[in-house]
Amino acid sequence: KAVVSTQSTGKEELKPHVEKADVVMSCLGFALAWSEPVPYFRKIAMNISEAMKELGKRRVIFMHSWYTKPESWAHASFIMRNVFLRLVIGQVLAGMRLSEQFLETTDHLDYTCVLPAGLTNEPVTDKPFSTNDTESIVPDCPSRISRADVARYMLDVIDDEGSYRKIRAIGVDGPQ
Repeated sequence: KAVVSTQSTGKEELKPHVEKADVVMSCLGFALAWSEPVPYFRKIAMNISEAMKELGKRRVIFMHSWYTKPESWAHASFIMRNVFLRLVIGQVLAGMRLSEQFLETTDHLDYTCVLPAGLTNEPVTDKPFSTNDTESIVPDCPSRISRADVARYMLDVIDDEGSYRKIRAIGVDGPQ
């Protein structure tokens, strides 16, 4: 199997890539916004969805972040909640949440939104994962995870039907 990386975001630009794919994975990030939810997450989810529907493709995995559901912010420390989440990345998280809400309305996608803790550049580990399908955090896990472990998880769930149509927070087991 081949991996194709693209910066394309429009439906027509995406179609040639989606057509050759067994699975579409989106790990996009965007610049911070201050006054409104970052719109690109939802727009790209819609474009991927439309391209996949036209091409008869179903499996898509998005990487978002812990705390996309504002009610999960109650688990964060005062400083984390009122400075970092509210003032720094709040509108990015809101944009991710709009994308998740859009995906929940689709009937033609086997989507998984993977919500990792804060990302690090540490190497891959063999630590087991903990998941949470009801909150956008995993309360008893460390608040950091390596990008390599997130990739390992995303690859692990490609064919896992139990992860289809889920918005799933992940963390690795280990000390805080």
